[in-house]
Amino acid sequence: MAVSLKKNGFEVYYLLIGNKNEKGITKEGINFEMLKLKTFSQNRYLNFVLKRLNPNNNYKKLYKKAASLHADIYHLHDLNIIKIGKRIKDLSHKPIIIYDVHDPFSVNIKDYVGGQTNFKWIINLYAKYINRFEKNKAKHYDLIITTEENLKNEFQKYLPRNKVAIIYNYTYLHNFRTESIKKYDLIYCGGITEYRGAIKIIEAIHILKQDFKNMKMIFLGTIFSAKLKEKMLHLIQKYDLEKNIELKNNVPYHDVVKYYNQSKIGLGIFLPIETHKIILPIKLFEYMAMGLPIVASNFGHIHNYVLNDKVGVTVNSNKPNEIAKAVKELLLNEKLYNSCKNNGIKAVEKKYAWSTMEKKLLLTYYELLKSRKQLNNGS
Repeated sequence: MAVSLKKNGFEVYYLLIGNKNEKGITKEGINFEMLKLKTFSQNRYLNFVLKRLNPNNNYKKLYKKAASLHADIYHLHDLNIIKIGKRIKDLSHKPIIIYDVHDPFSVNIKDYVGGQTNFKWIINLYAKYINRFEKNKAKHYDLIITTEENLKNEFQKYLPRNKVAIIYNYTYLHNFRTESIKKYDLIYCGGITEYRGAIKIIEAIHILKQDFKNMKMIFLGTIFSAKLKEKMLHLIQKYDLEKNIELKNNVPYHDVVKYYNQSKIGLGIFLPIETHKIILPIKLFEYMAMGLPIVASNFGHIHNYVLNDKVGVTVNSNKPNEIAKAVKELLLNEKLYNSCKNNGIKAVEKKYAWSTMEKKLLLTYYELLKSRKQLNNGS
């Protein structure tokens, strides 16, 4: 989004909280400033409290920096910082505020946190609070942008229909697709969790190795929790898969294409929790753009896109034998493989390229600026 806005004449400042203090200008000409994330305690709950009690926490710093820019539009992407949106909206120049939401946060909390504790009732209460907090803050915003229909419908329960829009998280990676030597039979790209199929995939590779001794798989992304990484490494060692599975930490976005170009099949193995029935993963469009047939879960958006565009096979994500069977079918059936590959490439070029959403983003910005100008002239 930032690159699209910059190349179409907008002056763009990107403010974020990360692992260090840094600022500069990207090669695309986008000004950025990163504030180092402060941690006050290793206990996540105590840290949550202390962070908010601190008079100079990152949220206050972020607000001061954002306010100093005197921008016409503020586009916020994160649940944790939407609390400053109302304060920014109240600045004297009355800027436009957009909340861009990609995930069903309250559902995430119930699934990802509630699923790992014996105190689910506490987590469910907290999830309800977060849902109410998010929707109440959203009422102060000029526009809510979502990336799929479920979230749009959810926000429209609380807001006028014209205040909620969809801008799909399509891709531009097809511009970097090349015919390369294939190093990996399978790739999974993105955040790595047990709920996102990490263990089921390893078990499927164990099955596949019976027929494909030199099977090669890469997990590309951050493994969320040291405990999960230990579990994955234990299974890899147990099944003698050290030469078959590579764990690669996340890389800069423009470097991802190198690994896609070296891979044959993309995996989207999400376990059937409520969150995964809602989200629309960007990796789906990335796999298609790079000509990777897909093996994915048989529910939700990813199931519908894979079947409707005929770009792969969907399976019961809880059954490693089904995952293995689908992979084997794609690897051995050249006609099916090439059909899925070509269908994915064509689908992105015709329907799912970011350029189509770039036009919608620009039109949205122009309309908001026009309405603001008319309102200011009227007052």
